[in-house]
Amino acid sequence: MIRNFKESDIHDIETVYEKSNNALALNVSPDFFKKDKKKFVTSTLRSCKNSVYEHDGKVVGVVSSSADCIEGLFVLPEFWGRGIGTELLNSAMSGKDELFLQVYADNERAVRFYKKNGFEISGSGVCQMTSLPYFEMRKVRK
Repeated sequence: MIRNFKESDIHDIETVYEKSNNALALNVSPDFFKKDKKKFVTSTLRSCKNSVYEHDGKVVGVVSSSADCIEGLFVLPEFWGRGIGTELLNSAMSGKDELFLQVYADNERAVRFYKKNGFEISGSGVCQMTSLPYFEMRKVRK
């Protein structure tokens, strides 16, 4: 079930963020996402509209969005492939005509996921925090 974020969700969201990123085996230091989860909570989570996906009373996914950008969408790896990401994405897209996001280029699973959900690659760059290449992706509601 999707619901609005509550302060009591922060610990679960940190876990979702860290585990989902670590499961990608990106070329970053082994403890990068363990350290970065606090930054995600203090900067991204605090400045965005957030929805969580709850399963059996536990947060297993989160989407954070600003006016026209998805700042983060994360699902616990053991829940991948169950449609949770799609539900969270649709929640973030609700009432918007256009949405942007950045996704690590090496995260082929996520790139496929966003393409399947109507996003197109619209640019690229290199992340200042990780030095990893990313794609900018965009979806326009027709």
